[in-house]
Amino acid sequence: MNGERLRVKGILILFFLSIFNFQFSFGAPLSQEQEQQFKYYWYAARQAIEEERYADAYVLLEFCHALHPDDASTVQFLGLMYQAMGQDEKAMDYFEQAYKLAPNDYWRSYLDTRKRQFLEQGNWEMVLKTQDEIDRHQPYDGYSAYLRYTIYAAQKKYKKAFAALDKYLEKDPDNLRFLMLRLELMEQTKTKQKNLYAMYERILEIDPYNLSTLNNYAYHLATHKGDLQKAERMSAITIREEPNNPVYLDTYAWILYKQGQNDLALFFLARAWDCAFDDRTKEEIANHIKQVKSKK
Repeated sequence: MNGERLRVKGILILFFLSIFNFQFSFGAPLSQEQEQQFKYYWYAARQAIEEERYADAYVLLEFCHALHPDDASTVQFLGLMYQAMGQDEKAMDYFEQAYKLAPNDYWRSYLDTRKRQFLEQGNWEMVLKTQDEIDRHQPYDGYSAYLRYTIYAAQKKYKKAFAALDKYLEKDPDNLRFLMLRLELMEQTKTKQKNLYAMYERILEIDPYNLSTLNNYAYHLATHKGDLQKAERMSAITIREEPNNPVYLDTYAWILYKQGQNDLALFFLARAWDCAFDDRTKEEIANHIKQVKSKK
């Protein structure tokens, strides 16, 4: 109970702090007496919050709402109270009202809550439409880009997934996380080798010891008649840094096999097998061992 009260208090106090310098703006005409009553109830509600008298604060805010139903801040605040009490549907009604009254000020609670509901429902079309609305209120950011990327990639709408990443990379071209996501998508969609290698190089310019990129690049070179010496140099870095990584050991062994060093390849494949824990990795290593032995 104490934890829940602290959570409620945190939400409400943060809201009051955010409007400490709030200037009332009465859209509909109020009499001087009504205006004074509204301000009295509003500040009394704030006092009640500070004293943890939440039930009193709720009643006082309802008085404010009755006096001035078009005051967006009161409507928003009531929504936050209902959300804190776990009454999400009621909270959503108030958030929507506040958003309609002052969309530029109170869009976040309404749109974020609506998006969360659609995410829980798996309604991806409405998630994206809601994110479109959010993006109209704030600059396109990494969260929006990642959300769009994950949805489009899962739906195999790869052009849109690339577009979501590229739009963000225009703002932040050296963002390693998004470059890695783009590389992963390029690998999945079998991008032209020239473009794929350019992306490997781009990432390694920013992070020369990015082990997963070094490993994947080396393996791709080894399996696509590429520069085996370059592949070996990159792969050697990965097993030096992570000598018990079965995937990196398997890659290094496969490069040695492609160079005709079968005995050494089997040595590293045996190490990879000993380090592997999951069946899928062991199966791939076993296939490589079988292929190397067949060439001896």
